[in-house]
Amino acid sequence: MSEATTERDADRFLRMARAEQQGKLTVYLGAAPGVGKTYRMLQEAARRKTEGEDVVVGVAETHGRGETAALLAPFEILPRRSVEHQGHRLEEFDLDAALARRPSLILVDELAHTNAPGSRHPKRWQDVAELLAEGIDVASTVNIQHIESLNDLVAGFTHIRVRETIPDSFLEDAELIVVDLPPEALIERLRAGKVYLPDTAGRALANFFTPNKLAALRELALRFAAHNVDRRLSSQLELSGERADFVSGERLMVAVSPGRGGARVVRQAKRMADLLHAPWTAVVVESASARGVSGSQREQLADNLALASSLGASLMTVAAQDVGQALVEQARELRASQIVIGKSRRSRWFEWRHGSVAQDVIRHARNIPVHVVPLDEADEKPVRAYDPYSQRDNAIAFLAVAAVVGVLYLLKPWIAPGAIDLLLLFPVVVASMFLRMRAGLWAALWAALGYNFFFIEPLYTLSIHSPADVVTFIVLAMVAGVIGALAGKVRRQAETSAGVARLNASLARFAGLMGALSDRDETARVACREIGNLLDVQAMIVSLEDGAVVVRGNEDFPQLEMVDETAARWALEHGQTAGRDTGTLASADWQFHPLKTALGTMGALGVARSTNERVIRPDDATLLASLVDQTALAHERLVLEAEARQVDGLRERDRLRGALLGSIAHDLRTPLTAVIAATEAIPAEGAYADEVRIARSETRRLQRFLNDLLEASRIEDGSIEPKWESVDLPDIIHAVLRDLRQDRPGSRVVASIDAEPPLVKSDPLLLRHVLINLIDNALKFSPPESRVEVELLARGDALVCRVADRGPGLPADQHGMFDRFHRLEGSDRVGGSGLGLWIAKNFIEAVRGSIAASNREGGGAVFEIALPLTGAARLDQGADA
Repeated sequence: MSEATTERDADRFLRMARAEQQGKLTVYLGAAPGVGKTYRMLQEAARRKTEGEDVVVGVAETHGRGETAALLAPFEILPRRSVEHQGHRLEEFDLDAALARRPSLILVDELAHTNAPGSRHPKRWQDVAELLAEGIDVASTVNIQHIESLNDLVAGFTHIRVRETIPDSFLEDAELIVVDLPPEALIERLRAGKVYLPDTAGRALANFFTPNKLAALRELALRFAAHNVDRRLSSQLELSGERADFVSGERLMVAVSPGRGGARVVRQAKRMADLLHAPWTAVVVESASARGVSGSQREQLADNLALASSLGASLMTVAAQDVGQALVEQARELRASQIVIGKSRRSRWFEWRHGSVAQDVIRHARNIPVHVVPLDEADEKPVRAYDPYSQRDNAIAFLAVAAVVGVLYLLKPWIAPGAIDLLLLFPVVVASMFLRMRAGLWAALWAALGYNFFFIEPLYTLSIHSPADVVTFIVLAMVAGVIGALAGKVRRQAETSAGVARLNASLARFAGLMGALSDRDETARVACREIGNLLDVQAMIVSLEDGAVVVRGNEDFPQLEMVDETAARWALEHGQTAGRDTGTLASADWQFHPLKTALGTMGALGVARSTNERVIRPDDATLLASLVDQTALAHERLVLEAEARQVDGLRERDRLRGALLGSIAHDLRTPLTAVIAATEAIPAEGAYADEVRIARSETRRLQRFLNDLLEASRIEDGSIEPKWESVDLPDIIHAVLRDLRQDRPGSRVVASIDAEPPLVKSDPLLLRHVLINLIDNALKFSPPESRVEVELLARGDALVCRVADRGPGLPADQHGMFDRFHRLEGSDRVGGSGLGLWIAKNFIEAVRGSIAASNREGGGAVFEIALPLTGAARLDQGADA
């Protein structure tokens, strides 16, 4: 057993030992709230409890659903820990109690939950991590929108940014169980009131729970779970040391060979990958026979690799002597579901002499399907290149054998006859090790002939009379030939391995250099210098800036010739290789490779060679592809870092702007209060009665505007901390109407309040500010003769306040209506600050309520706020189902 194998086994056993000490995490994953994750988790826990396992409940949220609460009855439920925070008592998961209880399995619902300030960990998933480290199994639930890597994607099509996320790495070793429910069934559950309260369900159906959004979330959940299962399978196979004769998911591997037929195989693999929606890898096996083909076929191999790369394949080079076995082993390592390989029509005699790679692959593949593409013989027949050093090597081998034969002939009286044939093997081994294998075989032949001519009776002839001498001659020839072949094979294998090692070392060094740079010009200079040294070419990096092609990294070519500039522009605009030795603008002196990333084309790498030979040698095609990818990633990193710095600058600017606005508003508040008091003291009578009323109205409006600025600065600073108390909402409404002078007979505001509505737990000042904004907005937007209706009613577990006007209504596209500085039509919609609705939304969410807007029948707009009577979390960003 080799030292490397021993180290791998030791590392595997160590990882297995660590895995045994860890608890097992089971996560029930859903596409949206209401699919039944908690219900499914409790069902599975009940089954395990009946089988004798020690199962306790740490946290399980029923959200008022009776069937879920019924499942909790048989379980032991750990008491929650009370946390005092700004005058309020919050109930959180008691981690210490769970560690002291040490059950076999503990249920901890809502994995993405944010713990109350003062808890040991800020996030609940960190509590779970501590439980797992102590060897306790955990079951939990999460929605797909809480996965960190999918957060931006989900926000892009749902228009809801989920703030509570879980890092993907935490779920790598978890067993994911997808709780799937078709969108139609989930919508029916919502309408039946099994997910949210009826009024909340209506808003959910209009905003989040639409068929298209649910279908997209469902697809994301299924894909994430499939990827997680695939990753865990690969990890388990690596951990166990088993060979994977099975695959999950579709992956293609195509064997790329020289000749025009290789391009046909690549195109066939691309079509299959597109049909299967599968990733695919193009593999080249570097063997002695592959290196021995002619230069034209090596160039064709480079073209085939370039074609595969342009079609989206990953490139890989494998060093091996047995091509068929190497391809199958690589397919197993990649866990490919299919192998695509070409096979030419050959005679049985040719295959008996040279073998068939396709047949070898089929023989070794076993459970991996092999797709064979038939090729023409002319495309696949290997043409050996003329080797100018072969005659020199043959001559050196001959001289080596002659020298040994001469020395042995002179020392013949002192050397035993049986040792001469063994000593003649020495030049054969030397020739095979330091020259080419063919020279070693010639040395074996000459050694056998020399032995016959100088040491076998009759001497100085090639005839042999003694049967024993015949056997000795034959054995010497065979042993010399075998030793020469083996020694040559070892030499070739060593050369191949050394070449791959140098390639990997070069790539590692290049990646390290690229990762240490933070300037675009310096990155281009270093990349061009290193690529030029590795490939023995001239290199530059070009980019489009203000419509012009700009050259970086090579001061010797600040300007390009017209045809070279056209080729560079083509590569940048089309994302395809162009220039010399390509199918596009081949008359150019430079060959341009686009630097493509997820952010787009970062530029193009240009390479050129002063001689007339091919710009990129066939052996360097794979290396070039890797260097292009590394260079593209380096430029992408620079762009991301620049954007991050820009975002930080914008945040700092917004913070300063908010602080400035808050300071201005605060400084203006005192003199404005004096102005308001003065206008209120002036009687609204006489010749200036209208002017006095206008002054009173506008100063009150200016006061509300300054209040908006102050509250906006509080929101941006994150300093909104509700002061919870029992609030009588009718009192708040009457106080707002007094502030707006709408509590008198003949006022435009009509209030309709249910008899004795229940109290709510909220912040009266925040609610008052919200209602002032909404009612004042409706008054200024509605025609003077119309009425604004304020309605307060109880709906299930929520208290709802509706503000309705008779204006022209809201536009059809209401996206962004509650964003900061977003103005619609009227008041906050025309001539306002654009802050009112944004402030209202933030204040309502701060007290765990929700706000929605819609058009009312007969014309006008309706703004509706809902305050939970039980303090439940708000829609879509709260508890998982």
